[in-house]
Amino acid sequence: MKKWLIAGLGLSLALVGCSNADEDKKESTNKSEEKADAKGDLMDYYLNLTTTVNGVDGDLNAYEGAIAGEEPPKGDELKTLQDAAAASASETATAVEGMDIPKELEDQKADLEKFQSTLAESYKMKSEELAKDDANTEEADKKFTEAESQISKILEDEGLSSPSLATDLNG
Repeated sequence: MKKWLIAGLGLSLALVGCSNADEDKKESTNKSEEKADAKGDLMDYYLNLTTTVNGVDGDLNAYEGAIAGEEPPKGDELKTLQDAAAASASETATAVEGMDIPKELEDQKADLEKFQSTLAESYKMKSEELAKDDANTEEADKKFTEAESQISKILEDEGLSSPSLATDLNG
């Protein structure tokens, strides 16, 4: 009788152990799925950002391409390009500021808000400089590089490779 009691107790412990193992597996699977979902949500956010910016910064990119060319424009042509670029940079800053951070990215929200603020600031700085006759966008470019570092860190922290924001927005 004692043998049956011990065997029954052993079987009960084994079943409880299996039950806990199943729960651990389910928790581990759920965490893996959440991590994968966060990566997908973050990539969706990034792609939405680049699409939004590329939809409004065309004149800025045209200006930057023209002044970097072999024969940069001068006079009225330069002024026309520069004015359009200033308006484009201002519109881009507004678009970046207006972007919502999806609720699925709650864990990254503070970092994403900081990134968006830095990126918008870089475009505001460009707009202000381009409104001047002797435009110098070096400080704005530094601010853009800061924003690029911020988004790279956010992506890398989630295990994603870091794309080049400059290439994705200017290329």
